Amino acid sequence: MQFIQSLLLTPYGALTALLAVLVLGELVAKLTQGAVPMALTVTLLLLALFWTKVFPAEIVAASGITALLFSLTAALLVTNMGTLISRREMIAQWQTVVICLMGVAAIIAICLTVGAGLFGMSNAAAAAPPLTGAAIATAMVRERAAEVGNNQAALVAMVCMSLQGIVGYPLTALCLRKEVQRLKGDYASGLLRAPAAEGAAEGGKVKTESTNMILMKLSLLALVSYLLQVGTTKLGFSVSMYVWALFLGFIGHETGFLSKDCLTKANAYGFCIAVLMIYLFGGLASSDLQSILAALKVSGTLVLLAAAAMAAIAVVAGKLFKKSFWISYATVLNAFLGFPVNVMLANEALDLNISDPQEKAAISGEIMPVMLVGSFTCVTIVSVIVAGVLLKFIV
Repeated sequence: MQFIQSLLLTPYGALTALLAVLVLGELVAKLTQGAVPMALTVTLLLLALFWTKVFPAEIVAASGITALLFSLTAALLVTNMGTLISRREMIAQWQTVVICLMGVAAIIAICLTVGAGLFGMSNAAAAAPPLTGAAIATAMVRERAAEVGNNQAALVAMVCMSLQGIVGYPLTALCLRKEVQRLKGDYASGLLRAPAAEGAAEGGKVKTESTNMILMKLSLLALVSYLLQVGTTKLGFSVSMYVWALFLGFIGHETGFLSKDCLTKANAYGFCIAVLMIYLFGGLASSDLQSILAALKVSGTLVLLAAAAMAAIAVVAGKLFKKSFWISYATVLNAFLGFPVNVMLANEALDLNISDPQEKAAISGEIMPVMLVGSFTCVTIVSVIVAGVLLKFIV
């Protein structure tokens, strides 16, 4: 055992072990036809490995995937996200934005009414921001809780962030599978068609760039995003660099500076996603069983209440905008997921249920823009605003 522990603390052993967990998650997803999503398997497996001390708490740092590397890859990924949806698609997805806002409002309402009545306003206010956007909002809550000395609120926020994935992953996977199956019927009947290739839409002109050129452009926009964050902070209103990166990626694509999904064309998307997933899941190392159980009653109840509230909103939104319940619920569940897990679940649903490339392109064109815009709305922007408003209620 000591030999294994020492091996896992070498860069090669640590990275191999962490990637093996991701691979196992992929295998389980394929064997269960997506019923057990990769992210859920990875979450539960890593919790077990950390709690049983099989994996040392320092394994992620030992792999070389540091906070700095995470921030760099996250900036590249978010900038690339901005290229995935065109201006036309953004305008077309206004209903998605409204549905997401309805879902966020439902989470806040259920937490501040039923949740506050059951567990107190501080706990309810600590839970709502993580439930609308996870990591960044949770960090804001933890900082506020530390300022006022409310350790319980900080723990509730952390446990909510952990539990929302366990609840959200299978629910979203189910919704996406059902929606894919529904859309397969539309495709078979001729109601859906594969979208035109980007090159065809631009008169057949496809720009070829080297990997270094693409990464340089993405890095340049990430740098500008960082400078804009610093500038807005000095002016008294801080806007996250990730919000700027998303916006600049979108502008870069619209102006032709960046091609669509250029990180994939640079053959770097898969590596960046692996870095991002390992770092995010590595945060489970700090969640010991005893501390989680202490806040499980509060957080678990609030997570389930939020999921139920979003389901009710999905019913209303589906009727209001004439959409299926499945895609409406998947849309609001972006609050529990965000990028890249939402995209990963969408790709799983597509890969496991469709083999024909044209059919996959047609159905992906219906689902992927919804999930991407949903992620932008809930996680990247709205959750930070929600956290900023509710922090004053944590005392």
